[in-house]
Amino acid sequence: MSDFTFVQLADPQFGLFAASSGKPDEEIAAFAERGLIIRKAELITGFAPETALFTRAIEHTNWLKPAFVVICGDMINDVDDEEQLDEVIRISDKLDDSIALHWVPGNHDVAFDHNTPEQKYIDQYRKNFGPDYYAFSHQDVRFIVINSTVLTSPKTMAEEAKAQLAFVEAEAIIAGQQNANRIVLFSHHPLFVVSADEADNPWSIKKKYRTPLLEIAADHGIKANFAGHWHRNNYATENGIEVVASGPVGYPLGNDPSGFRVVEVSNTGIEHRYHAL
Repeated sequence: MSDFTFVQLADPQFGLFAASSGKPDEEIAAFAERGLIIRKAELITGFAPETALFTRAIEHTNWLKPAFVVICGDMINDVDDEEQLDEVIRISDKLDDSIALHWVPGNHDVAFDHNTPEQKYIDQYRKNFGPDYYAFSHQDVRFIVINSTVLTSPKTMAEEAKAQLAFVEAEAIIAGQQNANRIVLFSHHPLFVVSADEADNPWSIKKKYRTPLLEIAADHGIKANFAGHWHRNNYATENGIEVVASGPVGYPLGNDPSGFRVVEVSNTGIEHRYHAL
């Protein structure tokens, strides 16, 4: 029965244009050594660029009329900034009521230092956006959402990490029992960026949790992982699962422009294309 489209957005990250502006050449060079492109720009404040880009992304989505839209994390740059949060919610409310909206937490949404999740910020996220990990179905496809920041800083929230692994496995088993045509995983951090066996790095889920997740994927037929976090496009396939990190709605940190991804799901597979804003 599968024959529908959804739109994936990632990293609107209100406030990052301002945070990346006014940088001296030495700091820009230091970012470049880490593979991050910061563009020379005069210092600005606020989040007018993000407002313009996110608004256009929502307008494109309304015109496309997909089954749903998923936003793969980092809605805001500063977890304590209520103005950034209010603007994200204000613009997301412009989404047509006929289009379901699914949120995915990013590291900037649940961690003050952008790396170490804290329960108070996870609780805050749940209040503002809903559950930080959950599952939903559309037609005969099952979608599983995880809070990948918990899986990139495992020492701080080991029990939460274990609970998520158990949840993913349980949902994958249920999907199989219900004869789901396929299972798709949504996260902020991709499962991997080069290979399933890559060393721990700032850009993907830690190997300690990546390995069991990939075993669950292999055992139960999770065929795709759509993520963000990189602020650029990245594609990797191994062991039967395609891992797609999409470029940002907001500030790019690579050569890919701000944009959004349109994903077409059919009985025969999943096809997708990135569109520049």
